[in-house]
Amino acid sequence: MPRLAVRARCAVAALVATVAASAAVVGQQPAPVTPPAGPASAPSFDLVVVDKDGRVPDILAPGDLTVSVDGKPRRVAAVRRVSRGPGASTDAATRQARANGSISFAAEPIRNVLVVVDQSSLVRGEERAAVATSRALLDRLGVADRLAVVLLPLPTDQMLSLATEQPAARETLARTAGQIAPATLARPDAPALPAAGNPMLSDPERLRESEPVPVAAPAPIMKESDAAPSAGTLGELAGLLDAIRTVPGRKVVALFSAGLADMPSGQVSDVAAAAVAARAAIHVFAVPGPRDDGSLNLQMGPLETLARSTGGAFVSAGRNPERLMTRTASELAACYVVALEPAATDTDGKRHMLKVEVAARGLTVRAPAWLMPSADPGDLPVSAPAPAAVPSGDARSPRTEAAARPTRPPEPPSGREAEFQLAMARLVDYVDAYERQYSGLVAEEEFRQSTRGSTTRLRSDYLLVKPERSAEWISFRDVYEVDGVAVRDRDDRLKRLFLQTGIDISVQLQAIRDESARYNLGIVERNINVPLFLLRFLQPENRPRFRFRLAGSRSVAGGEAWRIEFDERVSPTIISDRQGSDVDAKGWFFVDQVTGAIVESVLRIEENGSTGEIKVLFRHDPVLGMWVPAEMTETYQMLTQRSLSGVPRAETIVEGRAKYANYRRFQVRTEEKIVIPK
Repeated sequence: MPRLAVRARCAVAALVATVAASAAVVGQQPAPVTPPAGPASAPSFDLVVVDKDGRVPDILAPGDLTVSVDGKPRRVAAVRRVSRGPGASTDAATRQARANGSISFAAEPIRNVLVVVDQSSLVRGEERAAVATSRALLDRLGVADRLAVVLLPLPTDQMLSLATEQPAARETLARTAGQIAPATLARPDAPALPAAGNPMLSDPERLRESEPVPVAAPAPIMKESDAAPSAGTLGELAGLLDAIRTVPGRKVVALFSAGLADMPSGQVSDVAAAAVAARAAIHVFAVPGPRDDGSLNLQMGPLETLARSTGGAFVSAGRNPERLMTRTASELAACYVVALEPAATDTDGKRHMLKVEVAARGLTVRAPAWLMPSADPGDLPVSAPAPAAVPSGDARSPRTEAAARPTRPPEPPSGREAEFQLAMARLVDYVDAYERQYSGLVAEEEFRQSTRGSTTRLRSDYLLVKPERSAEWISFRDVYEVDGVAVRDRDDRLKRLFLQTGIDISVQLQAIRDESARYNLGIVERNINVPLFLLRFLQPENRPRFRFRLAGSRSVAGGEAWRIEFDERVSPTIISDRQGSDVDAKGWFFVDQVTGAIVESVLRIEENGSTGEIKVLFRHDPVLGMWVPAEMTETYQMLTQRSLSGVPRAETIVEGRAKYANYRRFQVRTEEKIVIPK
């Protein structure tokens, strides 16, 4: 029996560069153009309109809105619909291609989200509901969103940063400590709850924040306001809002609280006005707490007023935070910016009562209570996307005469095509950010392989690496134990792979792939059995090689996921056999509909009558805030003639199952050796 081989090619850059230059890429960011959004001096505000299912309507034209300022009608000058979060640019471009020109479209690909937990309303030891609900929101954010977790009361000299890294935010959230002593609830003569920040209720060690997290993209730094001393939860919230006023873009403030104690009259309006001036919408999530204890006098009414006055929502956390946050994420996926006809009073620095009505019925309208001067959120305008095309380098799909003729303007995409483009856009946005964030992780892999009565067990560290001078992330399996016996040359291998100088980068990358496959069992020679191999198919230079299509959806890992199928259409293929011949790749991804995260992937190949399948299941890590590989299975079969009738049948010749655990951060030292911590 000949020895089979399926190997990832080291590089196909020359052909891909040509293909990428001539073919439209599904999910590629279109070149922006700047559509007029109304007079330059026109005041504007953000408007959220949702139906009973929490979805934002496709289009609201100026004629659909009735606006009054201080009780007087004000003409709507322009409206733009803003797609927000993962896949926003493509979604906005697709909608613009279908629009009739009555409104413009823009995108907010990266959202600013502040999760604020009111510890002063929580009983010490009973923080679980608040933490679980807050974490459920973090789970539904995009990997590129900037976020920060804020615990109130704030310690002195608190420094915060909006960052794309979720682990630091989740570490802060895990330190949530209720400020109400349990003994207080048992005393009928206990005084009313003191203002937040009372030193008798604070635990400085539990409240100390971590240092700001550095990120690749510039992130705004926020410092607690020094203008006024703390005056309870609302006072500290006002200081936070004042601090983020200069941060570009709109902001989402998610406040988790069990209620507010007595407060000065008018403070709610002042805090709401500070939010409107900062272009921030406050969403209040009422979490369980001791609101039935008369001595504490916790009230939810002021928080409901605060949310509605800023254009945010007020909801009860309930018993299913995941479902609640899925709906919240849907509402945060789009909004409208309404520009009004200018008036002399717009720049007087005062609050002007704002009222907005929508003509259609069955819609919930959320707008700020006042029209106030605020910076434009700086949304990205977009142009209509180019239609998807067959890769021009596909030798098996030659261009026809019709394809060579001048192209007509693209037709507006159908609803199905628009959903596909959104799915691909969210997937591509996710992968672009995912590789950067995953690259700091290492996992323990236990990999059992078997073939015709023989078995082996490999224990390895698995990680993504990007060698110096390489633009490509590559999977690396560092085997340190085979069938219970330690691999003795591990340090020498690491030095040879990563520290050797003067070698061609393509040679180095191939050496890393070969080393990852060094201990594979069976007659199938392969270096593609690593859980993140398929990310390579979604890199910008490789996407034009494939035909993608939307093949329905189903519930996966507790959420709704799109099934996006792919098959390779360009030669040479990414995978080849030992002789260098093409091995076509096909398969599918299951993609979370909210975040674009890959929750399952399958690769199928066929070579000389033999077939192979690699399936990877992902799980959400609550500490890292990422979807990470949980299990990988591989199966290779060959057609054999075992019956007297001569009918061939498929026989499994190699199979394996790998499990991944103990994810942790690592650092690579390049002076003398590489250290991967255990």
